[in-house]
Amino acid sequence: MLISLQLNKLIKFINRDKFGGCSAKMAEDSKSKIGNGNGNGDAKREKDDSIKIVEDMGKNFLEDLQRVQAEFENYIKRVEKEKEQDKLKVKSELLLKLINVKEDLEKALENIEDKGIEMIYNNLKKILEEENVSEIKSLGERFNHEVHEVVKKIEGAENYIVEEAQRGYKIGDKILRIAKVIVGGKNE
Repeated sequence: MLISLQLNKLIKFINRDKFGGCSAKMAEDSKSKIGNGNGNGDAKREKDDSIKIVEDMGKNFLEDLQRVQAEFENYIKRVEKEKEQDKLKVKSELLLKLINVKEDLEKALENIEDKGIEMIYNNLKKILEEENVSEIKSLGERFNHEVHEVVKKIEGAENYIVEEAQRGYKIGDKILRIAKVIVGGKNE
């Protein structure tokens, strides 16, 4: 950000008067002297050529600075986007681990009745909901290869999910874990 501000200041400085006023003032002085008969036509042409070269160099320098500034701003945006993607990846990995714990607690609650385990399960479920984690609805749904993985095919309604082997989860629109399902169809 500091470099960007410095580039902006430099560009404004150059735009202000091509080289801080020096070359523009010198050009005006030279033109007035030549116009007063204090020089010949060749000298005037040489000075005009020199002024044009200096102005072209300044213009090229300014364009280069603007290009560098644009590239730097694009770099900053790209780095910010990469940071966000990295954060989401780390968050997703942690949420998957919490989902596995939640499922283990569900299995434990099926076999024993324990208020402590139930309280931990409810707290974990609440945390996942706050993080926008939701289950992918599968049972009775039509098979969708984007969110379902077929692990077995049994007799039943064609391409409809008959049973869920492992639940799938998503965070917002991003899939955390694909649902492993058993799909109906004709046995061959």
